[in-house]
Amino acid sequence: MWDDLTTVGQYATSAEAHDHGLVILAMGEACWVSATDDGENFHLHAEPVAAEKIVHELAIYAGEQDDQRRLKSRPEPVDPFHFSAGWDFFLIWMSCLLVVFYFQGQDPRLTDRAASSSIGLISHHQWWRPFTALFLHADVQHLTGNLLSGAVFGTLVSRSIGPLRGWSLILFCGTLGNIFTSLLTYPEPFESIGASTAVFGALGILTGLGFSTSLRLRSRTSWAKVAAPVMAGFVLLGWLGGGSPGSNTDVLGHVLGFGSGLVSGMIVGEMRQKLAKAPVLSMV
Repeated sequence: MWDDLTTVGQYATSAEAHDHGLVILAMGEACWVSATDDGENFHLHAEPVAAEKIVHELAIYAGEQDDQRRLKSRPEPVDPFHFSAGWDFFLIWMSCLLVVFYFQGQDPRLTDRAASSSIGLISHHQWWRPFTALFLHADVQHLTGNLLSGAVFGTLVSRSIGPLRGWSLILFCGTLGNIFTSLLTYPEPFESIGASTAVFGALGILTGLGFSTSLRLRSRTSWAKVAAPVMAGFVLLGWLGGGSPGSNTDVLGHVLGFGSGLVSGMIVGEMRQKLAKAPVLSMV
């Protein structure tokens, strides 16, 4: 029987052979499926007179199937913003900065007692200084600049990982940046104040989250695109955090705050991905 027919296709599974057979039947032509002697492959047969037309139609069908598989394999667009902007948290933070700035004007000794200090932290074990320094500012211009930057980067972090988690992480990274600065400058008597270490921590968090997302897509994109968030973060760090010549800008604090945020953002991004993949347990 098979000698009178023409083989129009060979397939690895019976399901695939019958699937392509439906295409032939839809053309109004007859077809038959046979298995090889070892049962590992399946042949699709048709009448010789219609074989050329069938092979052409099956090639078109195979191309359409490949296109559909490529579309399904493309990464879905990533929306990094899943939460609210957390303006209420920003207003609380802003209010704290304004209140502390008012009391700085009333009592100049407050700055001396609460500024980040390498000697105070390491020699005198005044552990609160790396945190309290984030709420102190030298003048109105210093305060205004940090409030505006915090409004931008703080709300972006809030929209990415949630307001409570975001602002907690921002303050943590700012504190960590001040601790590292004190450790690196000790035993020199280095002191600094300002929320900018936390603001650059927020920039680092955003950069780390973006890099974590790019790493998950590295099999479908180039390494240049994977590294793009980090490069963009460093460009912004250099642009905003370098300070002008002769200024008292704490560049080291900016860099270490950014670095703390970068690592923290990557960790949070990886943890979020693992939680998304974790199976959901239900109670029965």
